[in-house]
Amino acid sequence: MQKLIVTNTSKSKRIATNSMLLFGRMLAITVINLYAVRLLLHNLGQEDYGTFNAVAGVVLASAFITSTLAISIQRFYSYALGERKKEQLSHIFSASINIIISISIVLLVLLETIGLWFVNTRLSIPPERIVAANWVFQFSLLSLWFSLLQLPFTAAIFAHEEMGAFALISLTECLLRLGVVFFIGVVSIDGLIFYGGSLFVVAVIIFFLYFFIVHHRYPEYKYHRKVQGGTYKSLLSFSGWTTYSALAAVGMTQGITILLYMFFGPVATAAYAISQQVHHAFQALSNSIVVAFRPAMVKAYAEKNYTFLSRMFTSSNKFILYMLLLLAIPLVLELRTIFDWWLSDVSEETIVFTRLIILYMVCFSMHNPVTTIVQSTGRVKTYCLCVDSVILASVPATWLAFHFGAPSDSCVVLMIIACLIAHLVRLLILHHLYPQFSFIPYLFGVVLPGGMSALATAIVTVIVHNAMPSGIARVVAVFAVATVVMLFAVCAIGLSKEERQMMRGFLNNKSDKRYK
Repeated sequence: MQKLIVTNTSKSKRIATNSMLLFGRMLAITVINLYAVRLLLHNLGQEDYGTFNAVAGVVLASAFITSTLAISIQRFYSYALGERKKEQLSHIFSASINIIISISIVLLVLLETIGLWFVNTRLSIPPERIVAANWVFQFSLLSLWFSLLQLPFTAAIFAHEEMGAFALISLTECLLRLGVVFFIGVVSIDGLIFYGGSLFVVAVIIFFLYFFIVHHRYPEYKYHRKVQGGTYKSLLSFSGWTTYSALAAVGMTQGITILLYMFFGPVATAAYAISQQVHHAFQALSNSIVVAFRPAMVKAYAEKNYTFLSRMFTSSNKFILYMLLLLAIPLVLELRTIFDWWLSDVSEETIVFTRLIILYMVCFSMHNPVTTIVQSTGRVKTYCLCVDSVILASVPATWLAFHFGAPSDSCVVLMIIACLIAHLVRLLILHHLYPQFSFIPYLFGVVLPGGMSALATAIVTVIVHNAMPSGIARVVAVFAVATVVMLFAVCAIGLSKEERQMMRGFLNNKSDKRYK
C-alpha cells in the first residue's frame, strides 16, 4: 500500500511537470507564430499569402484524420504499457504504419484528382500564379504524408510521457518555420514556391527527429509485416468513432458559418470568423493541458489503479477549468480594448460573438477528462453517437432560430446550450462505463468550487475594470488582479486539502533542486 502511494505521488509530480512544460511550450509557440504571421504577410504579400492558405487548405481539409489517428494510437500504446504488455507495442506500431500507408494512398488518389481539379478550376487564383499554386499543392501533399507517418512516433513519446522531448521538437519546428519566413524574398526562387517547398523540408526534418528519438529510446517499437488480426479491427473501430466526433465538430462550425451567411450576410459571418480565432487559442490551451494527463490516466485504467485515476480525473478537471477561467474573465472584460489594438473597426457583433465563444470554450473544454476515461475503456461507439449528435443538433436548432427571426448571436447561445446538454450526457455515459465516477463528488469537488472561484475573481476584477479609464494600464491591472484573486480563491476554496499538500510538495521539490 505504501509503495502504491509513493508511486502515485511520483506520477502526480511527473504530470505537474509535464503540464508546466506543455503550457510553456504553448505560450512560446503562440508568441512565435503571431510574429511569424506578421512577417509572412509582409514578405510574401497579401495576395500570395491568401493563395497559399486557399491551396494548402484543400490538402489540410483532411488534417482532422491526423488528430483522430494520433489519439487512437496513443490510447492503445498507453493501455499496453499500463497492462505491462510491451510485446503488443510492436503489433500496434506495425498496424498503425500499415493503416497510415493505406490512408495516404487513398488521399493521394483523391487529392491528385478531385483536389487538383478544385484548385485549378474553382479557386479564384490569378492566372500568373497558377503554376506557383500547383507547386504549393504538391508540396502541401508531401508535407501531409510525413505528418501522417510521424503519428506512430509522436504517439510513442506521448505514451511514455516524454513531454520535454515533444516540447523541444515542436519548438524546433516552430523556429524552423520562422527561419523559412525570414528567407522569403532573399533567395531568387519564387516566394510562394520557396515557402511551400521549405515547409515540406521542415516536415521531413521533424519526422526524422521523432523517428530517431523513438528508434533509440524505445527499441520495442519495431515494424513487423505480420500483425495480430484483432489489432487492425480495434484501431480502425476506435479511430472511426473518433473521426465521427471530429466531423461533428467541423460540421457544427461550418454549418453555422453557412447559416450566418445565408441569413445575415458577410458582415456577421466575418464577425463569427474572427471569434473563431479566439476559439482556436482556447482550444490549444485546453489541449496542451490534457495531453499531460491523458497517458497517465489511460495507464491507470489499464492497471486498474482506480484510486489514482479518479484523483487525476478531478485534478485535470480543476486544472483545465481554472486555467481557462484565469484567461477568460479578464479577456471578456477587456475584449474591446484588445481588439482595437489587434484589428481596426471591430463591430459590436464581433465583441458579442467572441464573448459568447469564450464562455462556450470554458464549458466545452470540460469534456476532455471525461472523454479520456471513456476512451480508456475502448467502448466509444455509444459515447460518440450520443454526445456528438447532441452537438450537431445545434445546427438545425440555429436554422429554426434564424428562420423565426432570432438575432445572429443566438447561434452561439444554442451552441452553449447544446454543449451543456452534451456534457450531462457525457457524465451519464461515464457513470455507466466507469462506475467509480459519482455525480455528487463531481458537483461538490469540481463544479461548485470552480463556480465560487470564478465568481470571486469576476467580482473583484469588474470593480477594478470599472474604476479605471480604458487603456493599456487597465488591461495590465485587470489581468494582474484576476491572476492574484484567482490564485487565492483556488487555494482557499478551489483545491482539496490533499491537492494543496501535493502542490506544496511539488513547489518545495522544485525549489530544493534549484538551489542544490
